[in-house]
Amino acid sequence: MKKLFTTFLFLFIITQNYSQNKNSETRQFIENAEIMKINKDWNVKAEFTTGLKEVLVFFPVEAINLKSNNKIKALQVEMALTDNYFKSSWIDLNEVDEFILFIEQYVIPNLKDKTEKNQSTTYTFNSKEITFSFYIQNTSRRISIYLKDNGITDYRHYFWTESQVSKIPELLTMLKAIK
Repeated sequence: MKKLFTTFLFLFIITQNYSQNKNSETRQFIENAEIMKINKDWNVKAEFTTGLKEVLVFFPVEAINLKSNNKIKALQVEMALTDNYFKSSWIDLNEVDEFILFIEQYVIPNLKDKTEKNQSTTYTFNSKEITFSFYIQNTSRRISIYLKDNGITDYRHYFWTESQVSKIPELLTMLKAIK
């Protein structure tokens, strides 16, 4: 009887773990609506580009289910890479607070840091749909942004830049503006 209970409990835990949706509430809202309207505010944005003309943009959106008139606000992240790769992901507003805290406490204070030879430091923020990484090695700094689907990070397609690290304070200002 004890083995049966333990087996049942183990299967229940595995089922619960895999049945939890790993996408943002915003993505679920958009995917479940039959008729949708998305308002994008391009006046409040943070944009990062590379020398290869790759672009990553953060901006606020409001998605409206036109049948139910329910609404949800979020931060949209659009990535366009040189290999004709384009993807959108969302950061729910409840995750924006954590993103602000991460940038204020771990990135901004370390924008001018450097490491010793053969050493590096990486600060990482994970939301349901993005991973934002700030990397320091010697005197160079880099940001990398990876997008996710169902909690799985796409390591083949990601945005990174060293030349745009100085724009991180602009991202922080934009995040605070949408909260």
